[in-house]
Amino acid sequence: MKCVKLYNNGGPEVLEVEEIAIPVPRPNEVVIKVENIAINYSEIQQRKGTYPFPVELPMTMGQWGVISGEVIGIGESVQSICINSKVMAQVPSGSYAEFVTVPAYLLIPLPEHVDRTAVTPLLTQGQTAYHALKTIGNIKQGDTVLIHAASGGLGNIAVQLAKAFGASKVIATASSKEKLDYALSIGADISINYSEPDWTEKVFEATDGKGVDLILETVGGQILKGSIEVLAPFGRLIYIGSASSQNSQWDNLDLINILPNKIVMGLHIAELLSSRPELVKEGLEMMFSLMMKNQLKPEIKYVFPLSDVKKAHELIETRQSLGTVVLKP
Repeated sequence: MKCVKLYNNGGPEVLEVEEIAIPVPRPNEVVIKVENIAINYSEIQQRKGTYPFPVELPMTMGQWGVISGEVIGIGESVQSICINSKVMAQVPSGSYAEFVTVPAYLLIPLPEHVDRTAVTPLLTQGQTAYHALKTIGNIKQGDTVLIHAASGGLGNIAVQLAKAFGASKVIATASSKEKLDYALSIGADISINYSEPDWTEKVFEATDGKGVDLILETVGGQILKGSIEVLAPFGRLIYIGSASSQNSQWDNLDLINILPNKIVMGLHIAELLSSRPELVKEGLEMMFSLMMKNQLKPEIKYVFPLSDVKKAHELIETRQSLGTVVLKP
């Protein structure tokens, strides 16, 4: 089978497509024939060597990567799933492959009628957006919500969920006119270019000087500092990551002066879902329901064969992508 190997950190050119044997399931595992691989930004960081949690090299790409496909093999003691079942899962290691082994307890069964390509992003990007807004952010009817990097895989889902959860105004930020127009097309009320120096002033203008109630922050660096400025009193900022790779300099923050009656929380989605596994089902059931009502449509605008993984990574890393980028083995 084909898989994508990483021997050294670097740019997309370090990714190698190789042939290896199809894996054999151990007890309590299944083998999945992979149909879709949703690329997450954490995998760009794993490749570059900037991921905050170290990975050992060499490795098959995709640590805790998200896939969907069909069960073709079952290991000893597995009773919860059958051959030919359609599933999606987070793969602990090596999701960039034609076949993967996964512990059976990590499988999410999918109904036959579900578009498996469309739902694949929900397991990481969707769950992150859902729990940042709902579980950690405690979004309320009438909240003003600011979504950074709103045109990305996580951001586009977050914009749609915020509207579905009753936000009175969703402000989307991005770094180009194309991305801002795209954010408006999926439901954002206002779009602001965060690469312009006066972006915080525009947020205050859009909120009549009040600031925003809830912010999903995925950029870091100076954008994080600006986000704290535009957070309304008693507002909540959910810090998810730092796509900019800039140091956010938390040690230098004067918390009393910079955070007067403001709440900043970090979200580590893997830790949240491992400690509260019932939240996986809650998030997916809600998002499936919203998809059935046409209130949520994860945007997948780019689909690459596994052999073009370098092009897929380059598209994301150069910030040219909209929505989720998917690999198909």
